[in-house]
Order: sequence, then C-alpha cells, then structure tokens
Amino acid sequence: MKTFKTLLTFGVILGASSFAQANDYALLKSYPLLNDMKIIKQEQILLKNMKSLITDRKNNHKDKISKQKKLFSKIITGLERGDKKLKLHGTQLKTLKNKIQIIQILWSQEKGILDSAVNNKMYTQDAYKTISKLSKELKELQERYKQSYTRYKKNAVMKSMVSSYMKKSNKNDSKYALNVIK
Repeated sequence: MKTFKTLLTFGVILGASSFAQANDYALLKSYPLLNDMKIIKQEQILLKNMKSLITDRKNNHKDKISKQKKLFSKIITGLERGDKKLKLHGTQLKTLKNKIQIIQILWSQEKGILDSAVNNKMYTQDAYKTISKLSKELKELQERYKQSYTRYKKNAVMKSMVSSYMKKSNKNDSKYALNVIK
C-alpha cells in the first residue's frame, strides 16, 4: 500500500509538472546564469574568427587577433568572477568553476601560439590544435551550463507546485474565531 501511495504521488507530480511549468514560465526565465550560458557561443565564434584570421596568410591580422584574444580572456575571467560590462554574473558552482579554470589554464599556456602562427606559417597547425582544444573545452562547459539550467528549471517547477499546493490548502482551511469566555 505504501509503494502504491508513493507511485501515485510521483505520478501526480509528474502529471502536474507540465501544468505548473506552463503557469510559471516567468520563473524559468530568471535563471541568473542565462547570459553567461549564452556568451559561451560568442567565445566559440571568437575562436572561429581567430582560426580564419590565421588561415588568411595574405593579410597581417595581428591587431585583430590581439583584440579577439583580449576579449576572449575578458569573457573567460568574467564567466568565473563576473563582469558588469559584459553582464556576466560569475559562478560559485564547482562543476562550472572547475571547467572554467581548466579553460583559463589552457588559454594562458596556448594563446602565444596564435601570435606565432600569424608571424610564422610553421606554427599554423599548432594554432589549429590549440583552437580545437579550446573549442572542445568550451563545448563541455556549455553542456555543464545546460545541465545546471535543467536542474534550475526542475527546481523552479517543484517550488511552483509546492507553492500552488500551499495556497490551495490554505484557502480550503476553515478559519473560525472561537472566543471562549469563562
């Protein structure tokens, strides 16, 4: 009987979750790391641009690559610590913070190769490998942000359901003023 009640409870929760999610969509848009999650795509675009600038041997793109490297560094630091200009909140979540720190270390070790590739053709393949490594790490970071966002949505739906239930149960309670005079 106890297992039946447990299964029934989970069935009701799962069935009502889509209803609660539809009613409280505004809750789901308030994920504090949403902009941080979206800006990782910009990091991917920066890497692609750097690769195309390195590939273009006809023109010297030192200034453009330098600007993109600075922006890349600023965004990575902002993802970890926050940056008001970029509207990044930063994070205290260990899984995200650890991956960001790995990317920062890799970036600090490998960003010099990009300049070398602009100056010397023999470093081009090394630069491509560096960009590929960074791109892979950014994809993993993006996946971790998605997992965090999914957990946030589930928690928001559950909070909404509990809040809705509590409001209904409070309305159904009869409230009588019993003044007992002795």
